[in-house]
Amino acid sequence: MKTTFFLALFLGFAGVLAAGHWVPWGAHVRLPSQTHVVANGGRAEQFLIRLPADRIDVAGAKTVGLRAASAAATLPPQLTAEPLLVEHFKVRDAAGNVIGLAARHWSADTHSSGTAWSLMIPSRGALLLTAPAEPRAALDTALRNAGYTAGALWNGNVKVAFAPEDSDSAIVAAGSEEFAGLAGKYSETWTVTGVTDGGELHGTIEIDTVTRQGS
Repeated sequence: MKTTFFLALFLGFAGVLAAGHWVPWGAHVRLPSQTHVVANGGRAEQFLIRLPADRIDVAGAKTVGLRAASAAATLPPQLTAEPLLVEHFKVRDAAGNVIGLAARHWSADTHSSGTAWSLMIPSRGALLLTAPAEPRAALDTALRNAGYTAGALWNGNVKVAFAPEDSDSAIVAAGSEEFAGLAGKYSETWTVTGVTDGGELHGTIEIDTVTRQGS
């Protein structure tokens, strides 16, 4: 599990860099950080992904939520021994501005599963987040409980916390440049407001971080 997961993590970072053509070359404008101070002296910041507009690519598992993966996306043989899912997105700040790219990696074996997010913000640096993963079926189950049926249009409002706000195991693991030396935790919440008849999700992914300078 550990070897596969960190290979997936490496693949995700490589994918973020390879997807750099989605961000224009040259000097990147640094938008004001959408952060605020919290009671413990740290800072809180939200990163936002809008579905389906911000999805770039997906590889590995046959479905992501309820949407089929791209047939053109393949993984190296050494990464297919265990279930593995790699997704790439554009990432926004809390005001809705596109500020960079994100890769989400999910991996599992018979004992456990894990998720990692790598966020690359050209004007600020990179941020790595890791957590034990909730079952991938959690989103599908929540949608079906809300009345979704495969192959049919659905509208509603379903929230699934893959990394709940009160979790101490969803952590800020590493960072570079502006994010270097930060420690803290994060939450990951998917809000789905619709599903097309082809299984494409509409909604948002919210990643909320609370960080402070590590000791």
